[in-house]
Amino acid sequence: MDALLLIDTDDASYPSDDAMETLGDIVTRTRAVGGVLIFASTKADLVDTPDEELSIFVPDEEDLVLRSESPDVFEGVDDLAAGLHDLSVDRIIMAGADATAAMPDATAATPGADAETGEPGTGAGEVTTDPAAQAEGDADAGASSAGTPGAVYASAMAGLVCNFDVVVLSDSTTDPDGNLVAWGDAAADAGAMVKKTADTWLRM
Repeated sequence: MDALLLIDTDDASYPSDDAMETLGDIVTRTRAVGGVLIFASTKADLVDTPDEELSIFVPDEEDLVLRSESPDVFEGVDDLAAGLHDLSVDRIIMAGADATAAMPDATAATPGADAETGEPGTGAGEVTTDPAAQAEGDADAGASSAGTPGAVYASAMAGLVCNFDVVVLSDSTTDPDGNLVAWGDAAADAGAMVKKTADTWLRM
């Protein structure tokens, strides 16, 4: 089953009208079929904002609203990975606002969560044979060239480590200026699927 995870889609963080219209289509489709719709905010200044104001898509009582202290929502929200696995979610479709500071490469995944337990990992010190987790372990080595990963990129990499299939919506993920992000190839090299919103069909 799929979950649609929208990160930092408040009005200030997500200023592109074109991306908003494109993403609104899949939000409508998700709600129409009763799908799992998650709104996550990583903004410290919005911590006391009412749930319905955390996104331009106006979360309602049927939606899951999360507040993360980390750009990686799997690290910032306790038991998120475990809870989604319990809901039989195996694929996460992600979009929203991303402030990746420099072009990441395939090995520059952000620290996320342990693939087996969903608990926050320890990064480069872990020994693993899982390719996605290995990419996570290489994060420290690539950090100087990769810059600081933004929320969508960081969460996508962590989702892979947590054994989810991850789809990044390339035409609905923007930088703080409202421009589409340019790290799609790096995300694909790390194992994510990068797709247009209109070409993504929900599995419910």
